[in-house]
Parts: sequence; structure tokens; C-alpha cells
Amino acid sequence: MRAPVEPPRANSFNFVPVRDLARVRGAPCPLRALPDPGPLGLGDRARQLWLRAPDRLRLFQTFTADFDQRELARVKWDHGQLYADVSRKAAPDDFAADLVKLRPARECATCERRHGCAGAYVFEPGDVFTRDDAAVRAHLEGLRGAVLDLGCGEGRYLGALRPAVERGELRYLGVDPDTAALERLRQLHPWADVRSPEELGAACPAALDHLLVLRSWNHLAEPRSVLSDLVARLRPGGTVLVVDNVAFGLLRDREHARRAEAGPARFEHFRNDAAADAAARLEGLPLARLELHEVHPSCSNQWLLRYERLPEVDP
Repeated sequence: MRAPVEPPRANSFNFVPVRDLARVRGAPCPLRALPDPGPLGLGDRARQLWLRAPDRLRLFQTFTADFDQRELARVKWDHGQLYADVSRKAAPDDFAADLVKLRPARECATCERRHGCAGAYVFEPGDVFTRDDAAVRAHLEGLRGAVLDLGCGEGRYLGALRPAVERGELRYLGVDPDTAALERLRQLHPWADVRSPEELGAACPAALDHLLVLRSWNHLAEPRSVLSDLVARLRPGGTVLVVDNVAFGLLRDREHARRAEAGPARFEHFRNDAAADAAARLEGLPLARLELHEVHPSCSNQWLLRYERLPEVDP
């Protein structure tokens, strides 16, 4: 019996400032001197963090009800996906420009109180998003043959596929349920054959060389069922490339957070799978895993899975 589909959910949450603690430049971390427990305390390790500035530590807290303690701890400590939102947008749409990554302050690694503290964080220089995206584009630029792009509406990677299409080395077909997004893609990329699921029909090749699921995995209500049907169309040796993002936390001032939470954005993610979660859902399909790049604290919130279609086995 098929499990019921969960309703869409959030893929990010806000941290807002709560209070400040004075800090003297060059002096030991003032959190070391706090009583535990005390009137201020070291903070909730899942729901709070301290942002370090030259003259103070500022405590931020998330009041989200969309994520439980286990999920919040996974975002913060396992995946390390915390960012300061330097835009004023309700929803950041250019992560490289809009977000600045946070990392734990170096002295936290050796602090004797670290296991009971929310942790002090500093800004991490550099653009992790563009760096991690470059690996995806490199894969796409090498594709040849018949390609089906499942959930193509964002159109983020079409520029990497266009040269091979124009040379006649790649046949591209994209599918997405968002008709407005498809119309935008037709205007911007007239070379790309993009269709709604209802229009797909006979346009989908009987034999595919590559299947792409680029930042659409967590938008699929039943990804295993969908991929099982499409993997059956893959030629032996054909590939599946799955790329998506885990949930992340955003540091914002209270007004920015209020506007964002009151904005028109709707939930579109059925899950916040990481690479290992997605790989577990695909177990048992006739696929051999070639790559698994999981999210970790020194990278962006984007993960990657790549598979090869196994040859048919005679009964």
C-alpha cells in the first residue's frame, strides 16, 4: 500500500536577533565566563547561535514551527547551512549575491564548553554557490544524445546544454508543470523543446541517453515512482543526474524576517532530502551509483547524485 503524500513544506527558516553580549577585542570569548545555567545562558544548540562582531556577540534565535529540533540540529551542525541574508528580498533568488555563509569561530573547536553552547559564528568569505554549481555545469557540457530534463522550469542550466544542441549532438526535451515558466523559457531559449507533462506524450524518446533532475527532486511528491518509470526508458549505460538542495537557516533582522514570512511565497518542497536520503529512495532500481556529493559545512547547500543505467539481465 502506497504511503500518503505529505503536504509541501518550508525549505528555510529565519534566525532573528534576540540580545547582545559585550565583547572586548582580543579578550577571551565572554561566553566562557557565563554561569551555566544562568540568566543569559549559553543558548539552545539547535535554535540559537551567537554572531561575533568586534565589540559584541549577538544572539540570534529561530522561532520556526516548520522544523523540529532534530531537523534544526541537522541543518546547523551536520550540514552547516547557515547564511546571512544581505538582500532585502522576501525570498533570495540569487544565492551567490544574496547570501553570505557563516562558519563557527575557530576558537569554538577547542572550547571546553562547546558541547553545551549555541556556538559563536563569523562570516565566511568566498562564493560557495558558484563553485559547487560549476561541477554541475561541467557534467552537463559533456552530455550527448537524447536528454530529458525533469522539472526544467527554472532553466538554470540551459546555457550549459545549448552548444551541444546547436551542434546537433544533443536532443533536449524539458518538462515542467508550470505553464508560465515554460512560456518564459520559450521566449528566452527558443532552441529548447519544453513541454508540460500533458504535452509530453510521443515527444519523449522511447530510448533516453540521459535523465536530469536538477533542483526538482524535492518538488516531486513521489520521486521514486516517477524515476522508476523514466529509468525504464534509459539505454544501458545512460546516466541519471540528480541535483538539489537541503534546508538552510537565514539570519535576518526582525523586520526583514516579518516581511518574508508574510510574503506571497508558497511551500513547494515535499521533502528536504540530502544526497543520502535521495540515494536510499532509489535503492533497488537498475542503477549503479557513480557519484555522491553530500552537503557538508564547507560547501553550499547543494548536493549531487549521478548514476549509470545497468544493462538488462536475461531471466
